[in-house]
Amino acid sequence: MRNSKGLPGRALLIAALLATTAATAADAIEIPSPAAQAQLLDMLEREALYRGRVDWPATRTRLKDAQGDPAKVRTVLAEAIGRSSGGHGSWMTPQRQQQRVERFARENATAAARSESDATRARDPRIGQVLIEGYAADPGAPPQQLQQQNIQRAVRWQNIIREKDSTPRCGWIVDLRDNTGGNMWPMLLGVAPLLRTSAMGIEDVGSFETADGPVRWQTTASGVRMGEATRLDFGQPGYLPRQVGAPVAVLTGPRTASSGEATVLAFRGRAQTRSFGQPTAGVSTANVVRRLVDGSALVLTTSVMRDRNGNGDGRKIVPDQATAGDDATVAAAEAWLLAQPACKEG
Repeated sequence: MRNSKGLPGRALLIAALLATTAATAADAIEIPSPAAQAQLLDMLEREALYRGRVDWPATRTRLKDAQGDPAKVRTVLAEAIGRSSGGHGSWMTPQRQQQRVERFARENATAAARSESDATRARDPRIGQVLIEGYAADPGAPPQQLQQQNIQRAVRWQNIIREKDSTPRCGWIVDLRDNTGGNMWPMLLGVAPLLRTSAMGIEDVGSFETADGPVRWQTTASGVRMGEATRLDFGQPGYLPRQVGAPVAVLTGPRTASSGEATVLAFRGRAQTRSFGQPTAGVSTANVVRRLVDGSALVLTTSVMRDRNGNGDGRKIVPDQATAGDDATVAAAEAWLLAQPACKEG
């Protein structure tokens, strides 16, 4: 049977189903509530790192005109967030935040498997290797539990270093190639036994460059600080390696992002340290998570990450020695480490 335009009845049914599906998809587009939209734009205009790149009055006009069309609202907000954050910020529903945590868990499992595979390959036993993967705690956890999760992850990394240091090591490889980001503070505390060059005291390892000047990242014998604020602390000294200040080779790649890049920068300027691999992802800027009135969250980019000497522009971090491929990268790192006095004398 055909309709008056000559189309088969089945074709009309399919067209109707497609239209219904499209309408359902449009209805399913997630956007902040109107109050949260206003709050989000206010935060971006007031605090975003690249807020000068956005015409805020025009953006608000576009957002007002887009009301009633979730896809257009989403586009206006995404453009404002993207331009003002240099592509690093985002808006997330609670569900997306949980999915992010689950994604990190999956990636971490893959990275751990790769690390175990690497560990089985023949390599000089005097060189220790540790992988610092991406990590984010459960965003739905209460603050005290969240802090405990972060401490536990830092303990886990320090215990890996402790275990590998049970035999003499003249140098170390810190692999950040699969570190896609998350929370930088457990990373810095976890790798502190290799990052620090002294047993005691406070060491500057990097900073956030803000409109009010630099805010330093510091390590202590037991924790990590941002300016005068303690971010994580064991309450007692962490693991002290057999050879404090040993040579370290840092491995980077295009998946090294955000907090992974912060960890790369923390090693920049450290004595007896060299990086190998490929440039990082290029989001070496700092984010803070701000809750909105509807329960969603704005990941707000507020500052540029810099190394201990004040170097860093928020873009890709180029390694000291470019290498292509996992085997070539590890081989170059090993060759450099074995040429250092600490390994030659051993």
